[in-house]
Amino acid sequence: MKHYSSLLTLCLGLSAPILCLMISCSHNEKDSRTDLSPQHQVQFKVSGFESLITPLPELSTGRKSIDAWRLAPHYLYYWSFNDSSLLPDIFLHSGTSIRYNDNQVPTSFATGFATDSFPAGLALSIRGLQEIIFQMPLQGVSTLSQLGFDISSSNTGPKDFYLMYSTDGGNTYDTLSASNPFTNRSNQARNSFSFALEGLTIHPSETLYIKIVPLPGDRSGISDYNASMGVTRIDNFYLIGTVDSPTNTFPVQELHYYLFRQSDSSLYAHGIIDLSTHAPDFQLNMPNGKYLVHLVANFSHQPLIWADSTASASLHYLANQPNNLQARIYGYADSLNVQTDQVVDAVLKRYYSQIRFQFTDTQGLDQITQIQITPLHPMPFYAPFNTQLQRPAFSIADSSFNIEFDPTTGSAWFNQFLGRLTQPATLQYAVSLFGKDGLLRTFQVRAAILNNVQLTFKGRAFLSSNTNFGVQIDEQWQGEQEVDF
Repeated sequence: MKHYSSLLTLCLGLSAPILCLMISCSHNEKDSRTDLSPQHQVQFKVSGFESLITPLPELSTGRKSIDAWRLAPHYLYYWSFNDSSLLPDIFLHSGTSIRYNDNQVPTSFATGFATDSFPAGLALSIRGLQEIIFQMPLQGVSTLSQLGFDISSSNTGPKDFYLMYSTDGGNTYDTLSASNPFTNRSNQARNSFSFALEGLTIHPSETLYIKIVPLPGDRSGISDYNASMGVTRIDNFYLIGTVDSPTNTFPVQELHYYLFRQSDSSLYAHGIIDLSTHAPDFQLNMPNGKYLVHLVANFSHQPLIWADSTASASLHYLANQPNNLQARIYGYADSLNVQTDQVVDAVLKRYYSQIRFQFTDTQGLDQITQIQITPLHPMPFYAPFNTQLQRPAFSIADSSFNIEFDPTTGSAWFNQFLGRLTQPATLQYAVSLFGKDGLLRTFQVRAAILNNVQLTFKGRAFLSSNTNFGVQIDEQWQGEQEVDF
């Protein structure tokens, strides 16, 4: 079939004037008449990953350079709870936590509230709330600007709250606002609060704890307060601030986009945005038609492994080198029907899981100088539009890699690329512990998990037998799993 090339305009809303890049696109003959139809502006609003490249537009004065928008106040953390999980949609670091009433983990969700960034999905819902604590690491944060959230309650629930913060591990708390009466006191009516944090002094190694303690509030015209039965909902919890100018950022910071015609699976457009110099949002001028869209953000030390750039949707895939062990890869895959100008809210999700080792030995861990990981499972790849795609032939010289180990905490970790899974994938690793005089121990671990999971293998490092590790799946991600060994 005859092919020809045309140019598709890509516009990045960085600053005035708008920067437009010309991207080469493949069109085939039978679609050429479709491409002559009216062009529509399709704006992709990209979110859901690295807070450093997710500035808050309304607080930003402009995007004239990468420093201008990276260093402007933006979301450091944001929870929409729309995925029925405690995973923040935007996060600066992993290690967040939400606990209530004597360190319990909340597990209930109910109808929530919409914002400009997220639709009205779900909200955290807790019966008999006494206190709730949000924990957020602040490494690399230079200033805090604002804290905010939506809150509602049942007729017998609280209509006021006491807000506190701690930066000493939750040992002591200072007051942010002692009384915050609801303006809307009817059953589960929305109340939006925001609090200025400019005067808050922080240290870059600290973790911020925010504690919300419910209060009865004004009960005139409503039911009496029932502390044990009242239901409180919290939604759209966010922290805004600025980060230090990045010095140890990943050398590869890219957003890849692929658009395919749904009719015949052929490639329509492909481009790469350098996220070290441009914001992630972009705009395409597109004719009428139905498309398949795949967006992938890669923050790592190496490029990703892709199918041929001109491959059809049915042959399109990506993978990651095993030794690209710190890679943070996020993606979005969906269909798109273009009939008019529109905005596509593309919320990228983790395409990886974090694999952690937690050694429980009380002594001797300082003998370990190196940990070598050898994957024993087939190298994962992800084909978003063809789950039956035959495994590609990958040329990998050595799949083994070393991970950093901290003997003071007894922990080590790496990220495992998986794509977006609907069924758990079985992962198996050979782990070799080395000391200054050579090999100390070798053992194997195995577990089946989905993407967006924190998998922890927990056990003693110095055992002669190959005792099973314990496995834990972290609900702070979309899942946490711990396996003893």
